[in-house]
Amino acid sequence: MIQYSKHDSPMSQQSFMGVLHKRRGVIVFLFLLIVGVVVAAAFLLPPTYRASARLMINYQLEIEKEHLLKLIQVSDKSYFERLASEPIIMKMRSILEPVVVSLGLDKSIARNETTEGDRTRAIELLARDLEVEREKDSNVLLVSYDSKDPAFAADIVTKVVNEYVKQRPALERDERATEFFDAQIKALGMQIDGLEKKGMEYKTREKVLSVDKQTYILFETLADYDKRLSDVRTTRIAHEARLKVIREQMEKGGEVIIPNTETGNSGGRYLFVNELSKTLMGLEIKKSALEQKYTASHPELASIIAQIKETRNQIRMAVDELVQGEEIDIKAKKAEERALAGSIGQVANNVAVLSRQEYELGKLTIGIDDLKAVYSMLVRQREEAKIAAGKQEYLVQVKVLDAATVPQHPVSPNRPLWIALALVLGLVVSFGVAFFMEYFDHSVNSVEDAQNCLGLPILAAISDFQVPMFKANQPGSKGSDSSKV
Repeated sequence: MIQYSKHDSPMSQQSFMGVLHKRRGVIVFLFLLIVGVVVAAAFLLPPTYRASARLMINYQLEIEKEHLLKLIQVSDKSYFERLASEPIIMKMRSILEPVVVSLGLDKSIARNETTEGDRTRAIELLARDLEVEREKDSNVLLVSYDSKDPAFAADIVTKVVNEYVKQRPALERDERATEFFDAQIKALGMQIDGLEKKGMEYKTREKVLSVDKQTYILFETLADYDKRLSDVRTTRIAHEARLKVIREQMEKGGEVIIPNTETGNSGGRYLFVNELSKTLMGLEIKKSALEQKYTASHPELASIIAQIKETRNQIRMAVDELVQGEEIDIKAKKAEERALAGSIGQVANNVAVLSRQEYELGKLTIGIDDLKAVYSMLVRQREEAKIAAGKQEYLVQVKVLDAATVPQHPVSPNRPLWIALALVLGLVVSFGVAFFMEYFDHSVNSVEDAQNCLGLPILAAISDFQVPMFKANQPGSKGSDSSKV
């Protein structure tokens, strides 16, 4: 074997075509092997189908901001920066978990049951395989999923998109304001209930139904009693005045005639006395006329005198009864006055007691009106917060542009691409291996190789020649021979 020196050159100085001709067997073998393996894999591997859907996201700005700040600009940078969070939101557990459960992706075939770990792993796998990306610089999202089953891939994308469309608007809603108002309203409600309970217990114990109504009733009763007392007092004074007039007439000895302003029994007595007085006056007129004609012993005149005397006696008796009746009426009116005054005093005392009860009740329920006012204000603000939260749900609008359909053509393997790559890879690898082998080939193939290896001058060289056909078939003959040194 030839020992090479430091001047040894492993790579012969042959032409490019010479190396290809020399290593043509290796090149053809490797090329066919690589192309065959890749093409076989392209036709034997199961196809993978991709289902896709397109969504358009719109962020509706508030009207006030639109008018005041003029932020309604689709090209605004912050508008599209928000879109970067949408792929992350779509892969949230709250959105993927209903899809996993509905399709049964979390069920273990071996145990035929679902555990929390299985569900978590299924959600993680779905999030890993689900592709969500924004198309170029638009507000359109492309949602894709690859699977061996085209119907399953379309079902996955459809369910994920539907769940996202259903949940996405609600994510903008802020429940903290409503929760704050609910807590405050609950605390105020408990405080108001406690104060009202104390008030009810005091009302039950003191037998107070309603302070305002009872006060109104007491003042109405007091006004009625006062009016009746005034009427009784007026009537009593009138009776006393008539009694005084009657007595004055009786003291003078004249006829008792009093204007009748009364009704009922007293009015009848006054009317009777006045009628007797009129009768007496008529008898006196007749007596005067008869005295001019007859003497005192005349029967007719005597009869008139007797009637006059009887009438005077009746008047006297009637006046005495009238005086007694007036005295009785005056005593009755005075008794009624005292009773009414006592009732007025009792009502006034009840008013004082009710005022005290109202004061005590007010001390027990102090501040309840203010608390109720605050309670009403908080309820109103909570409703306003709910309305605002409901409005926020519409600040994000999701519209499905292209719904997922069952794909008809697989996305992989791409057989034309694989064949092209196989051809390129076969050429590169086969040529690379051929030149690699040639680079490490240490055989002497040329005059220059011999001179570089031996370091001696070359005296002669025999060129390649062709052996005649008739000699090539003889034993020991060769078709061609290389140059010999």
